[in-house]
Amino acid sequence: MNSKEGGGIVAGQIAIISARVLDVATKKGVEAGVAAAVDYMDAERKKQRKDRYNRRLHNTRLLLKNYRSLKHHALGAVSSGEKVNERIRENAVDILEGLDDEMISDKLYIDSIRRSQQRTRIIIEHIDEMLRYWEIDCQQSGKEENIRRCRIIRKSYIEDDYTPPDVLASMEHIEKRTVYKDIGAAMRPLSALIFGIDGIRQE
Repeated sequence: MNSKEGGGIVAGQIAIISARVLDVATKKGVEAGVAAAVDYMDAERKKQRKDRYNRRLHNTRLLLKNYRSLKHHALGAVSSGEKVNERIRENAVDILEGLDDEMISDKLYIDSIRRSQQRTRIIIEHIDEMLRYWEIDCQQSGKEENIRRCRIIRKSYIEDDYTPPDVLASMEHIEKRTVYKDIGAAMRPLSALIFGIDGIRQE
């Protein structure tokens, strides 16, 4: 065998090996690319769930913060004799779900609920009902901190007369920062009740 033939065989073997290496590298690259895409999609889903959970917490606080004015608006539906048409009656969770948009401002969120007195009344009735469930749960827990949180939420957001945090702290014989912690801790279960199961973070 001359050197030309030997060089041709070696070149052929190198070409075969190169093709195999390229094929393996391509397969490995595709597998890595697919794995990276799956990881990215999982991370995006988790981020979206976390963002949604955070919006729900924010919107729960926003609903409670505006509870008195929304209730006043809803009372106008009762005094004006506005009838709730059962055929077109909206579900509170559906209304809130329809407003679940990260681009919506706080003002627009509340204004959208106020769009009709009937709609506002549905939301207020829903919040009242969920508060009752939450308060029953807190009472049944037998834990003083849970029962205290109920009093703090009622006096901060629900009762006709607002009670400032420093007065609440004095009434409850706790630090002012504990009032804020209690309000924050109450938002999680209230969000789950007000918004349904989606109100709970799912990691």
